[in-house]
Amino acid sequence: MKNGFRILLLGLLSLTTGTLIADTFDAVVDWNRRVEIGFGMSGQVKAVEVGPGDAVAAGAVLVSLDTVLLEIAVRKASNTEAISEAQMERQLAVVEREQTLYDEGALSAVQLEKVELDLSRTEFAFNDAQLEHRRARHLLELATLTAPFDAWVVDSGFMPGQFVHHQADSPVLMTLAERGRYLAKAEVDGTAVERLTDSPDIEIRLGDKTFEALQSRIGLEPIADGNDGQRYLLSVQFESDGLIRPGTSCTVLVP
Repeated sequence: MKNGFRILLLGLLSLTTGTLIADTFDAVVDWNRRVEIGFGMSGQVKAVEVGPGDAVAAGAVLVSLDTVLLEIAVRKASNTEAISEAQMERQLAVVEREQTLYDEGALSAVQLEKVELDLSRTEFAFNDAQLEHRRARHLLELATLTAPFDAWVVDSGFMPGQFVHHQADSPVLMTLAERGRYLAKAEVDGTAVERLTDSPDIEIRLGDKTFEALQSRIGLEPIADGNDGQRYLLSVQFESDGLIRPGTSCTVLVP
C-alpha cells in the first residue's frame, strides 16, 4: 500500500515538474502585416470595389480611377511607335541601297554618311516612341489600386467621384492587414530570452484553440524596465483562417 502511494506521489511530482518546466507568457494578438496604400497618380475615383471589413485576395482590384484620357494617351503612343518603326525600316532600306551604290563607286562617302545619320535619327525617334508608350501604359496601370497580398480591409478613405491628389499633405489611403497570418506579442525578461533562443518549439493558445508557431523573434533592444529588470518584445507568427481581432488575449507556451 505504501509502495503504491509512493509511486503515485512520484508520478504527480513528475507531472508537476514537467508543467513548471514549460514557460507561459501572457500575450496579445496583432496583425502580421499592416500597410496603407494609395494611388501613385492623381485623378477622379471611378469605382470603389471594397470597403472596411471585406476580405480580398492578392491582386484583387480595390479602387480604380477614371482612365479615359490615359487610354487615349496609350493609343496615341502606340500609333506614334508604329509610325516611328516604319520610318526607321524605310530609312534602313535607303542605307542598304546607298551602301550598294557606294561599294560600286557611284556614291560619295559624304552622301553615305548623310543617309547613315538620317538612320540614326529615325532609330532614336523610334526608341523615344517606345519609351513614351511604356510610360503611358505604366500610368494606366497606376490608375488601378490592387491588393498586394491576401488581406482584410481595415479602413478606406475612398469614395466614388472624389478627386485624389497623390502629392497632397494627407493623401487618401486604404489600410490593409494581412489575412491568414498573425503575431502573438508578449513581454519577456532577460532570463527568458536565453531559454526562448534554445526552444524553437512554441505554441499559441487562444481559447480552446492551439496554433503552432511559424517563426518567432525577440527584439534586440528592451522596450521597458520592470521590477525584475529589462523586458523585451517576443513576437510569434502563426496562421489562422479566421479573423482574429488585434488586442485579443492569448498565451504563448514554450515547452
